Order: sequence, then structure tokens, then C-alpha cells
Amino acid sequence: MKKNVITLCIALGSVSASAGTFTGGATFPEQIVQEVTAVQQYSQEAMQLQQQLMMVQNQVRNLQSFPDQLWQSTLPTLNNLVNLVGNAQGLNYATQNTVAAVQQQYGDPTQALTDYSTRLQTWTGNTDNQIAATLQQYDLSRQNFGSTQDALNTIQSASQSATGRMQVLQAGNQISGLMVNQLQSMQQDMNAGNQMMANYVAGQTHVQDAQTNGLLQMLKTPTKPLY
Repeated sequence: MKKNVITLCIALGSVSASAGTFTGGATFPEQIVQEVTAVQQYSQEAMQLQQQLMMVQNQVRNLQSFPDQLWQSTLPTLNNLVNLVGNAQGLNYATQNTVAAVQQQYGDPTQALTDYSTRLQTWTGNTDNQIAATLQQYDLSRQNFGSTQDALNTIQSASQSATGRMQVLQAGNQISGLMVNQLQSMQQDMNAGNQMMANYVAGQTHVQDAQTNGLLQMLKTPTKPLY
């Protein structure tokens, strides 16, 4: 984790601090580091949630029941999973905005930034489709999980029956596993994409600096009278 952030910081060190501001008023280097750090944290959180839900599922299997006390202790983990999915999608959209801001400020002659943005959009679609398929597998409606609050309410409602609890637990366990894979995939894309953006912005900044310095030098050079 630290190695990836340090590598990006080195690449970003050559980017001018005046390279513009992005989400939340952060400069480009700050925004990139924030995004890389966030996706790594979310990936670790997904693995922790998966382990916790697998332990609960094993307990339920051994007990052959889902007692109230165990369900109540599982609710925070399920709620954290719902929030994680929302946060991961929010991070993906924020990264797309960063790419769009770089395109607007520096252009995209090689279409590399466009390709990166497309991969981020594809990630969102794939994640939504996989979650919807998992919910359908356990007879849960995707519409009831359309927002974070809807999902939390649905999970709470499931506590009314043992069947509902098991459906939510099994779906949550599977969704936590797919989020581990999806976040690792997004992390790889972001590491490669942000490294590419850092190098691209650094190169464009150097070109602009060179052009500015050349213009200043020309203005300082005495000119001969035309007559």
C-alpha cells in the first residue's frame, strides 16, 4: 500500500502545484493520492467484512439457527457492507471527475484518458450487475437496495423471519466476496491510470513551462528598430 502511494508521490513531485484544483479544492497531486489511498482502504475493508460474514455463516450452519443475539451482532457488519458499496461507487465517480478535469485542462491527444474513463464506467456497470444478480439469486429485489437507506431498511426488515435473515446473510457474504474482487480490480486500474495521468500531466506541465520560459526569454531579448 505504502509503496504504491510513494511511487505516485515521486511521479507527482514533478507536477507543478499550479496544475489546477479538482474535487474538494484539492490540487491534482493531492486528489490522486487521496483516491489511491481510499481504494486501498476500501479493498482492505471488503476483505475484513468478508471474513466476518463467513464466520457468522459458519456459526449459523453449526447452530442450525440464526438466534436474535447473533443477528443483532451481525447487523453492523451488513450495514458496513452497504456503506462500503456506496463509498466505492462514489470513489469511482470522483475518479471519473478527476480524469474529466485533466482532459479539460490538458487535452487527450492519444485517447489514453478516454480509455481510462471508459474502464471506470465499465467497473460501475459490472459491479451493479453482479450485485443485482446476487440479490436475485436469494430472492431479494434490487429495487429494495436502490439507495443506501433503502438497503439498510431492507436489512432491518429481514430480521422479522429466520428465512429473511438467512437470505440477507448469504447475499451479503457473496456480495462482500465480489466487492473484494471488484475493488482489487479497481485498485489495479487506478494505480495504472493515475500513474499514467501523473506522467501525462507532468509532461504537459513541462511543455507549458518551456513555452512560457521561451516567451519570457523572447520578450527580454532586445529588438532592433524596424527602420
